[in-house]
Amino acid sequence: MKASLRAAGAAVAAALMWVASAQAAFVVTAERLDLDAERGRLRAWQVRITDGDRVLTAAELVLDRTAGVGTLSGGVRAVGPEGELRSQRARIRFTRTLQLLQVDAEGGSRLRSRGWTLSADRVQLDVRIGVGVGAGRPAMLAGGEVTAAAPRVVYRSREQVAALAAPARFETAQGTLQGQESTFRLREQTAHLAGPVAFRFPAGQGVAREAVADFSQGRVDLMGPVRVRWRSSVLEGQRVVVWYRQGRVVVEGPSRMRVEEEDLPRSP
Repeated sequence: MKASLRAAGAAVAAALMWVASAQAAFVVTAERLDLDAERGRLRAWQVRITDGDRVLTAAELVLDRTAGVGTLSGGVRAVGPEGELRSQRARIRFTRTLQLLQVDAEGGSRLRSRGWTLSADRVQLDVRIGVGVGAGRPAMLAGGEVTAAAPRVVYRSREQVAALAAPARFETAQGTLQGQESTFRLREQTAHLAGPVAFRFPAGQGVAREAVADFSQGRVDLMGPVRVRWRSSVLEGQRVVVWYRQGRVVVEGPSRMRVEEEDLPRSP
């Protein structure tokens, strides 16, 4: 038998009864609700979903309990231990006992977590392990003075570590650093980039085999062979440290430098 409840006053009570009857892990409340109890389908407006750890809100929800999926649309917002996730649309996945598993956000998706913001066309958040995956546009991770961009970013909120797919690019106010895949440790603000690596700072630009950046210190360690161009002059070595905030380049170990005449100091 199909049970359809449309009265706004009865919507909240009906939602609570329908979910609680199966000892569910989350509760749905709404200003207006259309419930088909026989088929396990729910449509709700101005909806709020809570599971004890997080809260999801949206203008509209279409939920299919049999399939274990629900679609949220219109100003979607999810707040929980992973941070705050906003998007135009989202799909939620849950178990038969209504335990929330995943939130797949689409359309201007943005996850704010512990001082960092992951922005992408799509953000897939696995609430069981606190992992957000951003893809498209490309995905960007920004916090403090650093912005990291890649076609795909896997952000582990509990460990505060992000894995960036190739090509991974880091930008600061002083310059850029780009390589292949990268591991970015957000708490320490350090990143390892597999090569080839290209860099551009006021102190010089060039290429290296791999790089380790410490953004808290304003330092980039370049491993060789390294080739640095400053104006028209070229420096080659196996290990070069760029202190990009200070505009300094330090060569460790054997090196070779070709200085062009136009880069020499002018006599008065």
